Amino acid sequence: MDIRICKECGFILGTRPNSKDKDGVCLACHNKDRKNQINWQERQNWLTQYLKERKNPSSNYDVVVGVSGGKDSCAIVKRLIENHGVEPSRLLLVHVMDEFTPSKAGLYNLDNLVKTFDIDLINFRLAPKTFVKETRKSFFEELHPLKWIEAQLYAKPPQVAKAYQIPTVFMGENFDFEYGVSEECGIFHSSSSDEVNVIFLGSIWPYSNTDSLKQARQIGFKTLSDFDDWQRQGSADDYTQIDSIGYMMQHWTKFIKFGFQRVSDLACRFVREGVMSKEQALRLIKDKDWVCDPAAKKDFCRTIGISEDEFNATVDKFANKDLLVKDENGNWRRRDLI
Repeated sequence: MDIRICKECGFILGTRPNSKDKDGVCLACHNKDRKNQINWQERQNWLTQYLKERKNPSSNYDVVVGVSGGKDSCAIVKRLIENHGVEPSRLLLVHVMDEFTPSKAGLYNLDNLVKTFDIDLINFRLAPKTFVKETRKSFFEELHPLKWIEAQLYAKPPQVAKAYQIPTVFMGENFDFEYGVSEECGIFHSSSSDEVNVIFLGSIWPYSNTDSLKQARQIGFKTLSDFDDWQRQGSADDYTQIDSIGYMMQHWTKFIKFGFQRVSDLACRFVREGVMSKEQALRLIKDKDWVCDPAAKKDFCRTIGISEDEFNATVDKFANKDLLVKDENGNWRRRDLI
């Protein structure tokens, strides 16, 4: 098959499930221009008033934020408190844990977020044997290893909110809009109900990685480079998805099926955000998008109890040979970039 790339950002076209493109430009790039048509101040004013009106006096909290401790978590909490009048004592953080090895940066940032604003936190640990069973199942059957845990990440904060009678839950970016699946930068997540509304703060404040990082650094956020435990490979940055090591296999396995992973996602976003040229993005994609971080691979295999040979055999089984070919060292690479 012919491999096409976006004329504006360089992202591979037509392989991300449900993604769209027009005239050789991905929908994510078209949506970048749509952001300029949104009245962000109006949305921010609306949210402040909405939060004043939508409270449950019988609950101890007004708002739930699902957090990892990453840059987006920090930015959401900071803005709710500083810009929308949410009192820290009325804000509940819900952190859904996985069973992989946490990074030092991840542990530090979550602890720092809680201490900085003095907020209550629920660490929600899912049944560990169930985590392993479901992760193995999704890995071997679909090469979608964290399908189950990612569903829990979105499901548990609203469930906690409902149990505590808290009317509003916040997430970060509207992922369908940012990744070019939908043209609509909607405010409410589809899981919203009469009891609990789930809001994308990235649809209230224009989402970008650079903005979230700036906000997070203002409260002491640290990156992988600030610690010595994980010299990550196959990445375009040192500050996204840094909370647990084995989790990165969820992103890398996309490369095997769709010809892109986290490097493409971020590099092309950096182009849209104006901090990188298309040529720089294409160089990063060629050099790093195919790389499987050895520490993440080792941690993933250890956690779910498989050998690296089993891992490799499963990856080979799902490799999209229309897009990929093995190089002389046995690494899967994009045909057009080898």
